[in-house]
Amino acid sequence: MDKLKFSVVSGLVVLCIGIEANASTSVTAAYGQCKVAVLEKFGGDTRITMKGSKKYSGTLTVKLSVVPDGASRQRLLCKVSNGALVLTDKEGKPLS
Repeated sequence: MDKLKFSVVSGLVVLCIGIEANASTSVTAAYGQCKVAVLEKFGGDTRITMKGSKKYSGTLTVKLSVVPDGASRQRLLCKVSNGALVLTDKEGKPLS
C-alpha cells in the first residue's frame, strides 16, 4: 500500500510541475510578443519590465512598465488572446 501511495503522489507532483511549466512558458512567450510590439511602437531604446500577469477567460494580460528614451514612465497592459495582441494604457484604452 505504501508503494501505491508513493507512486500516486509522485505522479501528481510530476503532473503539477508539468502544468506549472506550461503556464510559465505561455507567460514568457506572451511577454516576448508584447516586448516586440512595444519596441516597434516606442523605439529600440525603450526600457521594458514586466510587472505582473494574469489569465482570465482565455485572455492573458501582461502588465508592463515602459520608459521610452527621453520620456517618462508609462504603465501599459498587453492583452494576448488566441494569438491576437492588443496594447492598452492602464485605463484599458487601446493605443493607436
